[in-house]
Amino acid sequence: MGRKRYKDQILLQILQLCAEEESASKTQIVYGAGLNFRTVIPYLELVTRNRLVEIQEGKVPRYKTTAKGKKALGYMRELRNMIPEPQVPSD
Repeated sequence: MGRKRYKDQILLQILQLCAEEESASKTQIVYGAGLNFRTVIPYLELVTRNRLVEIQEGKVPRYKTTAKGKKALGYMRELRNMIPEPQVPSD
């Protein structure tokens, strides 16, 4: 069984996915971030409400990281690099 991820780790993955290919569909985000279609909705609402990601309308809506989102992504990556992952004791 995998360990629980924190909200910031999931948001980081979503921003990365939406920035990598210029945009990502909900399906790409679900599979790329290891979420399901029900749990991804609040995260997508959060990043769009805060203007970190914008929705590109079309036959299949796509999510694109904004300039503000790219700046936040840079800060989140820096923070992740500054704080090492906790060591889990092995059995």
